[in-house]
Amino acid sequence: MHAFGSELKQDSHFQDHLEHAIPVQIYRHGIHVDIGWIRDFDEHAVLVGDTLYRRTAYSFISRPGY
Repeated sequence: MHAFGSELKQDSHFQDHLEHAIPVQIYRHGIHVDIGWIRDFDEHAVLVGDTLYRRTAYSFISRPGY
């Protein structure tokens, strides 16, 4: 499991959050843009809610307990 505030980088991190419904907070250039649950992902993008985020353009932070 991931600690509160840890950054998701590897596919296994995204898979854990998808399988266990752990919320993620999304940042772009250090600015918070969204929080939600991962619905799907691949090597290029992450679907959170109805929004698709490029993995290279955004940071994804674990927020268990939200």
